[in-house]
Amino acid sequence: MKEIYKKILDLYKQKKTFYIVTALTPKIDEKFLAEYADVKKMGVDPDREKLPKVIVKDEKKYFIESINNTPTVVIAGGGHVALAIAKLAKFLEFDVVVIDDRAEFVTQERFPYAQRYAEDVETALQRDFGADAYYVIVTRGHKDDFRALNAVLAKKYYRYVGMIGSKQKVGITMKKLEAKGYPQQTLEQIHAPIGLSIGAITPEEIAVSILAEIIEVKSAFVGDRSQHNVFTALEKISTSQLKQNAAIATIIEKHGSSPRGVGSKMLVTEKGEVFGSIGGGAVEYAAQKKCAEISSTKTATLIEYDLGLQNTSKLGMICGGRIKVLIEPIN
Repeated sequence: MKEIYKKILDLYKQKKTFYIVTALTPKIDEKFLAEYADVKKMGVDPDREKLPKVIVKDEKKYFIESINNTPTVVIAGGGHVALAIAKLAKFLEFDVVVIDDRAEFVTQERFPYAQRYAEDVETALQRDFGADAYYVIVTRGHKDDFRALNAVLAKKYYRYVGMIGSKQKVGITMKKLEAKGYPQQTLEQIHAPIGLSIGAITPEEIAVSILAEIIEVKSAFVGDRSQHNVFTALEKISTSQLKQNAAIATIIEKHGSSPRGVGSKMLVTEKGEVFGSIGGGAVEYAAQKKCAEISSTKTATLIEYDLGLQNTSKLGMICGGRIKVLIEPIN
């Protein structure tokens, strides 16, 4: 396996948030890992822009991917609403963190599937929970709400922060934050009152409204989950469970309608084993054959598939779009 893929796999297993940059022009000759500050220097703001995407920098085209692993819901407060949120977040495959200074509210029995901190909320929130953290403030009072929000807003990056409470409670907290010097632009990023407006009343309904809002925000940033299947396959290859050459296909551009979006991945071994997906149908089959062909070479390639109606019978799809696929050997 190429050294770059070993590094990618190592970071992925550590649940680190990182970026993969692939040079596309004048030829596919460079692939490297980048951190948050690196992609900012390339003119991309990961906090504002959806990745992956193709950019142009110094007259060269690059494909930038964000490898995020499992997003984390961090809940400040361990009451009955927090319990419902944590259960639903775990069901939706988020990592879960629960913080409460009352030890009896963050026990193993109460939150067996969560990372728990029985300590001061502001102190606990100073930990680094990663760039893909979604903060939910459901503490027992104004004072802790303010301190929790203050700790989150001080972070360099986060995906989401929301606070539960009545309009009066929210208003009081916002005034305190404004008095502390936070600009209006920052305060407008706080989802308060928290959750989508669905008329939620019970803790379970409130949890649904909050997680629905988090999913809405997450979908604007996080790429296709097929990358998880591909990295699982990479791990098998690295541990010699699959002693084969292989190639990875990644959708780098999408125009019009197609089954899968930019960032979707598929790994194909030389024997035809397939992990992940770039959309199914005849297009995926054609890409699988190309992957198997390229797996034993050292040359990456770009292929464009037209899903337009004029090619419907040939491709087996009625999508009306085009996708550009990067195929790279990993060995």
